[in-house]
Amino acid sequence: MLRSYVIPAQSLLLDEEMAPSFLSLHSALRRVSEELRESGTQVLLVVSAGWVTPDAFSVGASAEYVGVLEENFIGMIPYHYNGVPQLAQLMVERGADASLPVRLDAERSELDASTVMALHALHLGDEMRVVPLSICPLSLRDSYRWGRVIAETAATWNRRVALLAVGGLSGRLDHRDITAVSPEGKQHDEQVLRVLEQRAWNELLNIDPLLSARAQPTGGLHHLAVLSGFAQQAREVQVLSYQGIIGTGNAVVRCV
Repeated sequence: MLRSYVIPAQSLLLDEEMAPSFLSLHSALRRVSEELRESGTQVLLVVSAGWVTPDAFSVGASAEYVGVLEENFIGMIPYHYNGVPQLAQLMVERGADASLPVRLDAERSELDASTVMALHALHLGDEMRVVPLSICPLSLRDSYRWGRVIAETAATWNRRVALLAVGGLSGRLDHRDITAVSPEGKQHDEQVLRVLEQRAWNELLNIDPLLSARAQPTGGLHHLAVLSGFAQQAREVQVLSYQGIIGTGNAVVRCV
């Protein structure tokens, strides 16, 4: 059984002083972390709205990801994860077979900030292997197709694999209230979460473009389109938490 999750990438979630403001999100993240451990997940495919490549889907194929993220709110976050170059290569080959624009990135040995924050929020140990995946804003339909290819490839791998779609929903900043969501963002996010719960992929394409433009969705929703393709065989999609962070919409969603 393939598992997948939507995970927010917000530095404020890592600030201990701010933790009481985000109890719902923290509780949901703990549940995801526990499920990953209990299910014996060994490899995380991390499609991050924070890593955007304009003309092709990039797949990280480094054997090791090591670095230090310097973040304004919480300081330095060192990280060290091993990659899975063979799985990365196989996904690129399958993507090319499906006539998708994909490429292998074996030179990139650092993770983007969103990925580091999400993994850190889950308190995962460095025994977890990671394959980073970019988003490509060519079309939501191609992102969905790429998610299908990723799922088909992961299902054949000889280790337990899960996918994390890292990033928020609406992205319109509003500093009036630390836990607020902009009115446009809330309306937009309700539609997006309904689509995910019902696994009604085509409805992602039908969200009012004017509303979407006002809500300023993170990553143009491409990380969620990849998740939608990956999670097609999920029996259950459950929104574990939804909360605002300085105007933006953030959710933890479970697909199993």
